[in-house]
Amino acid sequence: MSFSEILNNREVGKQLDILAQNRRIPHAVVLECRDSKLINKVSARIAAAFLCESESDIPCGRCKACNKALRGIHPDVKTLSTGGKQSVGVGEIREMISDCYITANEGIGKVYCIFDKMTTEAQNALLKVLEEPPQRVQFIIATEKSTLLLKTVLSRAGLFKLTSDNDDKISAEAFDIAVEIAKAIPESVELPLIAATSGLTKSRDLMKQTLDQLSEFLMEALERKYLGESGGEDYIIRLSNVLKRNSIIKIMDVINKARESNEHNCNLNVLSTWICANIRESKH
Repeated sequence: MSFSEILNNREVGKQLDILAQNRRIPHAVVLECRDSKLINKVSARIAAAFLCESESDIPCGRCKACNKALRGIHPDVKTLSTGGKQSVGVGEIREMISDCYITANEGIGKVYCIFDKMTTEAQNALLKVLEEPPQRVQFIIATEKSTLLLKTVLSRAGLFKLTSDNDDKISAEAFDIAVEIAKAIPESVELPLIAATSGLTKSRDLMKQTLDQLSEFLMEALERKYLGESGGEDYIIRLSNVLKRNSIIKIMDVINKARESNEHNCNLNVLSTWICANIRESKH
């Protein structure tokens, strides 16, 4: 299956197919996407293209390296772990950098996947290896929104937005519920948040769209923390001003877990109550 077949955004898929075929995929790529399953598929194919043993039709999907990379069992494809923390820290990045210079186990090089948020310190440490990358090393960085990464990191990587702006349109009802939840989160009393999250129980699709939109709001609030941007909607400004950075990240984790539960057909009333309780807990 080609990148074009995997992706809804056919232009990006076509671009990746051409780069892969000519072994010209940048040594570091940033994949912007909210869909973790899509991230995993594209990352596996990039890893296969990098490690492919064929001289044509890259990635061939038939050689030993492709087979293992696409199945997620290649020993030279490594995913950085948060180690139980909320973000990948500078320690994990430094360990990765040290490992970069060790000979590959069985492939022609190594692939490192960073699928979790990184602290600013971790990004600065990563920047050093992106500026002077070791030979035969591929970095894959996944993010829900590329603006959460330092501009210096982005400038040294190829950015690929895997979904188009027209994908996953949010209904007016889902948007309104997300706004009400965003307004209720900073409140010191619980009732507004309970009332706002009660609207999530109408349908599974409404739950999904609302959580997607709420995640966007939280990322905007987090950007204000990182970048000090001015302007924006009042509820975004209040989220950014009232909540600490770690609290916003914790709430984003709650939303991501809720998305997964919704995909697994969790009872909507139970899920709505869980979201409300865990948002309150994450504020402290």
